[in-house]
Amino acid sequence: MNKVYVLFWFDVEDCSVPQSDDCAKRLCQILTQHGVTGTMKLVGQKARMLEQRVRYDVIDALQRHDIGFHSNWHGLRPQIAEYLAPLGMVEGAAEFERREGPGLEDVKRLLDRPIVTYGQPGSNWAPQAFPVLRQWDIPTYVSGFGYIGIDCQPFYLGGILCTSHMYGRRLNGQEQRHLMGLNFELGGPGELEKHQALFSRSLEELSDTGGLISIINHPCTLVLEEWFSTYMKPRERIEAGYRHFESFVQWVLGHPNVEAIGAARLPELYPDQAVGQQFPREALLHLAQALSEEISFVRLGEVAVSAAEAFHLLTEALAPYLERRSLPSQVEYMPVDCPAAGAPELAGELAVPWDEFGRNVRRVAQELRQTRAVPSAVPVSQMAVDPASYLAAVARSVVQALRDGSPPETVAIRPAPRRFEDYVDPEAARSAAGSSMAPPGGIATSGLHELAKLLAWTAKPAVLK
Repeated sequence: MNKVYVLFWFDVEDCSVPQSDDCAKRLCQILTQHGVTGTMKLVGQKARMLEQRVRYDVIDALQRHDIGFHSNWHGLRPQIAEYLAPLGMVEGAAEFERREGPGLEDVKRLLDRPIVTYGQPGSNWAPQAFPVLRQWDIPTYVSGFGYIGIDCQPFYLGGILCTSHMYGRRLNGQEQRHLMGLNFELGGPGELEKHQALFSRSLEELSDTGGLISIINHPCTLVLEEWFSTYMKPRERIEAGYRHFESFVQWVLGHPNVEAIGAARLPELYPDQAVGQQFPREALLHLAQALSEEISFVRLGEVAVSAAEAFHLLTEALAPYLERRSLPSQVEYMPVDCPAAGAPELAGELAVPWDEFGRNVRRVAQELRQTRAVPSAVPVSQMAVDPASYLAAVARSVVQALRDGSPPETVAIRPAPRRFEDYVDPEAARSAAGSSMAPPGGIATSGLHELAKLLAWTAKPAVLK
């Protein structure tokens, strides 16, 4: 059996009852006792309240684990998805930073630990958060929900290592789920056996490949009867819940080839091996062949390349061909962001003389080095060509140049399906629109769904080291 890693993570968020403070402390102590590093995602409001209540005993317990950020106010309206839904990528990122940044600073100040992850409250996933997370140097995104998922396992999106959406259909076609929760049912009769069965099934499905199992808990569910209430469980059920949780942790740790980790170790286990790489002609040919007719991420052995990264690699490879009549021996990796806006797919086929196309590629390559983002559209022969169709034409030109030693006399630009959009889940957007945290009438998430399709330019599987 291959190695399977288990991520125990906790949304430390409840401010409705002071007893939930003790839940976070007790769970941290259980994990520490068994040598497990948990991932504790704190809301800014919760951190401030711990300070106001002088609960440094809770803060001390939390500091022994990996610390994440879980929004500034959590339940405050407008919700994150609500205020970002009408905004584009650039203005939305600025608004996310303005509203959520103060909470991040409070968590950093009070916990005095590196912030290793972020995860949105509830279904408030939004594409505009990703450029801000990079700016904040937060390397991972730990959540149980997102609009995008790849292979039911960790994946890279916008340069961030994500563990969201770890359910659905794997790349091999199998339906799997590697996300489970331990929440209100803790301490209930027969529930421990149900949790063990869920874990065993996930473990068996990962036996051939290895991978990650994501386990979420909300500490407040140990004491509360239901969400958004102050109804308390009886003391006996609360204590039964702690025993249930500890028994499950011990049982998980008793499996061979299973290791519990915190979010800080995820980049070590799933490094982006494209970063710093020099891509030789053989790799460029493989990449170009894969993208000649449709656009998605590409696996090159242990290295995964997103569609956005491929846009740079192949454009940079073809750019000098007009003068040198040869492709470079290698092209250096460069991080590339998604387009800032969408463009309609090319309606038909556009024929462009090679000299004109070559000059165009050279100009696009120069712009890419400055913007480090896929253009929203590429002007070609007085037409605005969508970047996917343009990239496919570049890929076909690279293939011919490498195989035949000369580019085509005329470059045909034709529509290319954006297969990376297949990893955007429309049902996630629909469910987020009417979530329990949304205001009456729901949230219009169609704009977030469209931005998710743009962000998917940067999506690629994370390869377990």
